[in-house]
Amino acid sequence: MQTAQNTTAVRHTVETLTDEIGQIVAERQELRAAGSEQAELEENRRRLATAQHRLSHLLIERHLPQAGAA
Repeated sequence: MQTAQNTTAVRHTVETLTDEIGQIVAERQELRAAGSEQAELEENRRRLATAQHRLSHLLIERHLPQAGAA
């Protein structure tokens, strides 16, 4: 299992976050297959939710028309 990484200092892109989410999901599947404890699954779930939250904000920034662009 990978350890939690402090990625708050890293400026992610939509693409890098999509890759990170894929890695977290794969890790979650491994944890479940190994019968990991609830605390490990919860930590993984929180990392996944945080990454998905950041991704949604990046997508909004990318696709929301900029103020004053007209």
